[in-house]
Amino acid sequence: MSGADDELCGLWVELDTADYIFFEASTSPLHRDHIVLHEISHMLLGHSSSSDTSTGANLGELFTTIDPRTVRSVLGRANFSSPQEREAEQLATRIAKLAKLTPLPKTRDPELDRLDAALRGDGRR
Repeated sequence: MSGADDELCGLWVELDTADYIFFEASTSPLHRDHIVLHEISHMLLGHSSSSDTSTGANLGELFTTIDPRTVRSVLGRANFSSPQEREAEQLATRIAKLAKLTPLPKTRDPELDRLDAALRGDGRR
């Protein structure tokens, strides 16, 4: 999945026997965690959609090895225009705060910082 404004960046697929969460591959670890929490929040809040999906996606095109008749629900995360999306986003944010999810500190070899500064002409060494 690749995300841009109003493009799908997270997806929860509820099957008869399992639940799957998909997220944008190119996003940061913190954003990935938030997307997953958002989709889990849909589960906790009892949200669902029809199997024709609220994402506008055709299940037959999305899944080539899954029988669409086994799909109970598909919810996609692209924006927060619906009450379900806003509720899931609020719960995901609350869970993240309680879990104290924060960005990992950037650690980088000091030599790379020196090279970066030299290439930018900062003169910091």
